[in-house]
Amino acid sequence: MPTRVIVSSGGVFHSHHLAQAAHQAGVLHRFISGVRLKGEKHIPAEKWETVRIIGYLAQLSSYLPSDVTRAYSYMLIDRLYDQLASRWVTDCDIFHYFNHQGLYSARKAKKFGALTICERCSAHPIEQHAILSAEYQRWGLRYPQAYQQLHERHLQEYAEADYVMVCSDFVRRSMQANGVPAHKLLQTHLGFEPTRFFPAQKEDDVFRVVYAGGISLQKGIPYLLSAFRNLNLPNSELVLVGSPYPEAQVFLKPYAGLYKQVDFVPNAELGKFFQQASVFVFPSLQDGFGMVVYEAAACGIPVIISDHTGADIRDGVDGFVTAVRDVPALQEKLAWLYHHPNERVQMGQNAHQWVQQFTWEHYAQEVRQHYATLHA
Repeated sequence: MPTRVIVSSGGVFHSHHLAQAAHQAGVLHRFISGVRLKGEKHIPAEKWETVRIIGYLAQLSSYLPSDVTRAYSYMLIDRLYDQLASRWVTDCDIFHYFNHQGLYSARKAKKFGALTICERCSAHPIEQHAILSAEYQRWGLRYPQAYQQLHERHLQEYAEADYVMVCSDFVRRSMQANGVPAHKLLQTHLGFEPTRFFPAQKEDDVFRVVYAGGISLQKGIPYLLSAFRNLNLPNSELVLVGSPYPEAQVFLKPYAGLYKQVDFVPNAELGKFFQQASVFVFPSLQDGFGMVVYEAAACGIPVIISDHTGADIRDGVDGFVTAVRDVPALQEKLAWLYHHPNERVQMGQNAHQWVQQFTWEHYAQEVRQHYATLHA
């Protein structure tokens, strides 16, 4: 087991769970981040260094009016974070950083002889770019060129890192298909917090379809909207929990009045929406790991996900897996769940039981095992 691990992440992601895992193993040397979470008590304050300006800049960037300006802001903010965070990169055994936020810092860590691990939570950039640029073109939009520049930095990080940690079979397959050697890939399962996500009594008989996450083209929302409108089911509603991205107006406008939209909900409150749902749908075009899928399943409801979503769900047992952009398949599965309430309840129970193996404690065990193996 290594004795000194530095974790670095400019955003929230699941970085605090990673730092907690290292601390629980007694090996966390330093946690560098752009955001300090309120109420976080599991990571000692003396080991947590915060690049506070990054959190402020990231918050401001969320108000930018277009995808292009947002993309360039992400690129500049992440590079600034990397430069500033490198001040706290000192002698360590492992430097574990999040993709696009650690190229400069990792090079510094290597000078101390550290192993470097790059964390990647989405499809390989080449595949991601192909999927999203094609989707933007479908809607008469141009995928921002800045993302291509982001991808080039990603590729450089993969080339220089000793290992790349991925969070699902979907991401692993994508990385290998685009040239990342299998021996460099480490895999974990991200998790959920069982004290927040658990079954509760549904308060009405409405067939409620719920989605949670960013309302964007990447998440496949237009196809969910189309499927739900085509079904026109009595006593049903569609609830989108999340904030619209700039491009969302292109596809939301034709469906005005079809759905209810709730702005960003803190993770601690999200379970209440799942507990009152009949089914959770996550039709993403590419998502390395949809943590909300396990969170919804833990609340005892079936889930429908796309085959480009990195969550381990048993098709036909815990819910359904459909191809991306497949509106007829979404309609078929939603209609089946609507007309088979008893089977729907059973699927929800199956889903709840299945995901109990994917808690954050399970994730921490996987991380600790990887660290121990690498430093054996």
